[in-house]
Amino acid sequence: MTRRTVLWSPLLLKLRRVWSNFSNVLGSTEAVNGESGPQTAIEQREIVLENSNHKLAFNPENAQLLSFQSKAAPEQEFAISNNSVPVFVIQYLSEAREFRQISSLDAKKVDIQSTEGTLTAVFSGVGGLDLAATVTVKMDDHSPRSRWSISLRNHAGLVITDVQFPFVVAPYQLGGTPGSEAILQPLTTGRLVQAPTPLDLEPDSPHAWQFRPENFDTHHYPGLTFAQFLAYYNDRAGIYIACEDSGGSIKLIKPVHSRAGGIRFGVAHVGDWPTRGERDLGYDVVLQAFKGDWYDAAEIYRDWSLQQRWAALPLHKRTDVPDWLLDSPPHIIIRMQGQVDHGPGVPNKEFLPYPKLVPLLENVSKRIGAPLVGVVMAWERPGPWVYPDCLPPVGGDESLHEFTELARAHGWHVGSYCNGTRWVTAHYWTGYVGDDYYTAQHGEQTVCRTHDQQPWEENWGLAWRPSFACCLGVARTQEMAQNLVQRLIDDGLDWVQFLDQNVACSTFPCYAPDHGHPAGPGKWMNAAMQSLLDSFRKIAGSRSRANREKRQFVFSVESPPNEFFMSNFQVCDQRIAPPGHRDHGSLFFPLYSFLYHEFIVLQGGFGVAPPPHHLPIRSAYNLVMGEIPGAILRGDGTLLNRGDSDAWWSPWESSLGSDEDAFAMLRRTVALRRGKARDYLVFGRMQRPADIGEIKVIHWESNRQVYDIPSVFHSAWHSPQGRLGIVLANWTNDTQVVALSDARLTTRVTESVSANEVSSRRREVDRGKITLSLPPLSCALLESE
Repeated sequence: MTRRTVLWSPLLLKLRRVWSNFSNVLGSTEAVNGESGPQTAIEQREIVLENSNHKLAFNPENAQLLSFQSKAAPEQEFAISNNSVPVFVIQYLSEAREFRQISSLDAKKVDIQSTEGTLTAVFSGVGGLDLAATVTVKMDDHSPRSRWSISLRNHAGLVITDVQFPFVVAPYQLGGTPGSEAILQPLTTGRLVQAPTPLDLEPDSPHAWQFRPENFDTHHYPGLTFAQFLAYYNDRAGIYIACEDSGGSIKLIKPVHSRAGGIRFGVAHVGDWPTRGERDLGYDVVLQAFKGDWYDAAEIYRDWSLQQRWAALPLHKRTDVPDWLLDSPPHIIIRMQGQVDHGPGVPNKEFLPYPKLVPLLENVSKRIGAPLVGVVMAWERPGPWVYPDCLPPVGGDESLHEFTELARAHGWHVGSYCNGTRWVTAHYWTGYVGDDYYTAQHGEQTVCRTHDQQPWEENWGLAWRPSFACCLGVARTQEMAQNLVQRLIDDGLDWVQFLDQNVACSTFPCYAPDHGHPAGPGKWMNAAMQSLLDSFRKIAGSRSRANREKRQFVFSVESPPNEFFMSNFQVCDQRIAPPGHRDHGSLFFPLYSFLYHEFIVLQGGFGVAPPPHHLPIRSAYNLVMGEIPGAILRGDGTLLNRGDSDAWWSPWESSLGSDEDAFAMLRRTVALRRGKARDYLVFGRMQRPADIGEIKVIHWESNRQVYDIPSVFHSAWHSPQGRLGIVLANWTNDTQVVALSDARLTTRVTESVSANEVSSRRREVDRGKITLSLPPLSCALLESE
């Protein structure tokens, strides 16, 4: 065993801080494109821990991480060692309600012990306060992971908001093939940053780790950050960082640009730290090296996640998902007022009164050859997305109820997007002014508070729809949501997406001291959200029993729900951007589909794809990503063939391309999903895709944009029975021939092609290789026998 204690006198501590700040300036010098600046050499011996997977080295004086090396690529270094990089940072609120930070660098005393496989470091007198932190790192050869934990003893009365730990800062250039580096982040649907530079990331600063309106109120975990890991790799090796927490503790998990000259893979453990007392994390942060690409990193996380309670019931075992939803009815979006969000909100006479929708949807259903879900949106009386002063709906409850009855008689279902727990106080396009309503309904009592006790005003939509975030810890917030859901169900809807602005099932943070919850973000947010979701189910169940109905209700959420709340939803809204599109990798990346497709139905009524081939491309990519295809309905009953940005909407007259092609691709993809590919695309688990030879890339220019989109999209799946299925889709008007190679294929496969009709035949596979001819506007399934 080795033991080292470093005791800093007040004078030495002050001098050390001065030197640290000075060396920080020196060490923060950065080269163009994010190359590492000068690094402080540490000539003392190191404390080394290692297993069969990776090797760690620590500074024996302060336990700073000096080195992370993969055993598969020992010449490659994943850690930047710099005097400015701490072991942890503690963020807290001062008596004046201002954010402050102290770190391991501010400890008066550091006591480090190491034995074979374990390092323990005790930091005492942090910031000159009665505050101590104990850091432990453990490794053994029975696991490829190293396990990192931290505990605090706070006798200083600090109001701690978060603890940031561990600190892993990696260089932008890892030393393999230049440009092969990539960052994987579980945000929205997934984010892949290839060949990252500082401009791809936000800068590391105290502000980056604070819950503030300008930092969004949905990017935490569990929220738009839907899983608890990060990965970084190149063509030689990668590093995987994850929190193995099944309890849903609030976190910020993201890559940021570090002034140390690299990428910090940061984790902030938010809330629930005692003002006086002791606490450890209650879970481990794990690090592991891997070799491969993003699929390999995601597979590591999936292996752990599938053992957690949120993965107990895949779709094929769930009893709360109705057969009509599993039958994959295309979701047709119907906008009752206006054509775009940033534009006039005039009621659409083509759709009102609501029964006018029936002949339009009859035509769509006939041309697609499938039942539908009509998703009614922008129905709020004062203007699109106004809440809670939104009832009765535009056109009236009676008209809406009549439409839902007619739809049900056709075998269709009716749903709606709402506005979540955002209180909208004005709508500049319609002239709505909601100040009097806000005052009369005591809206200020429901609104979230910032750290300095200001109302949490949303930055999003300020140009046309100002709003406040409302706190789910307040009973009135929950009551208003319950009343709206009750009203929609009474009007005949059986598909409700109340949590549209609470994207990914995010609970908005709140620092109010009088809302009945701890005065800061923490696990109370999860309890409040679960209470709301439970009440929705109770309302739906009571409605069915009271009217002796056989109606089965489903609840949806905007953006795929985070893993912690996933099992509360039957369906969700996932918006794609195809490969070759500028938003692929940022707006959309198939990480969520890879991790969790088998647990929830994904629908693609919205999405991004370029004109004039918007809908054929989107339907094709919806299919291979395992989503129910869908579209937006225009006033003349055709489908909106436009949508090339995350505004989602476009004026009806801007629709481009062929209506026949749009319907043909939608009909053929829906037929394959509802039929031969059901076990894979409804119930299946996504796999690494097959190897396909050169796929023709279609190049064109439109509206001053240049597009290069693959002519064929493809994916691979395992059915619940363990069979392999490979799905392909050709969105072009030409036959596409592809050569496929996959060692997982058996010697005989069934090929099913959906073109004018679905046809199947058995085919031989030669040593995992087969060639397919895909007709224009078609899709296919190869199924191992």
